[in-house]
Amino acid sequence: MPLRLRNDIGPNHYTTDAELTIDDKYKKTLHEIEALKDHLASRKEIARRAQSHSDEWKRKMEVAHDQLTNHKDDQRAVTTDMTRQYKHMQTEMNSEIHHLTAALDKTKLKLEQTERQLDETTREKERVTTEKDQLINELQDKIKNMEFSYESMMQEALDNMVIKLDTAQKRWQEQATNIHFENKQKLMEFGLNPLDI
Repeated sequence: MPLRLRNDIGPNHYTTDAELTIDDKYKKTLHEIEALKDHLASRKEIARRAQSHSDEWKRKMEVAHDQLTNHKDDQRAVTTDMTRQYKHMQTEMNSEIHHLTAALDKTKLKLEQTERQLDETTREKERVTTEKDQLINELQDKIKNMEFSYESMMQEALDNMVIKLDTAQKRWQEQATNIHFENKQKLMEFGLNPLDI
């Protein structure tokens, strides 16, 4: 029975292992394992049936042999033919069993290799996920620190600006008072009352 591998993608969507993501490899490996398990079960069933047929033929041959023992003279030709058929069938059956056993061993080996690949893919997926989570946490911490630093810098800048504005306002008020006083003095020198202007 030919090996049938499950494939959920279309015939025109083949990809190489290098193009597959960790999740794709993970899913692909799971599909391969399921297909190999199905194939293994099928091979076991075929081997079981073959052994069952062999045992059945052996039992029939034993029964026929017991019957023919009582009729050796009349049934010698039949016995010879049955023996020949049994030996031929046994040879073919042994060959088929050997072939199935070899195929079963090969399938088991492939299954073990695929399971190892699944373990490796799972560990790689967990490693990538852990590294990604760590990186996200680090970036979040950096963002929080930057937000705090930016907020502190903005607050400090605003405080400095308020201080500068207060200082400038006081200086402008002093300058305005001095100018007003000087203008008042000049008006009075010309005999003008500043209140009348």
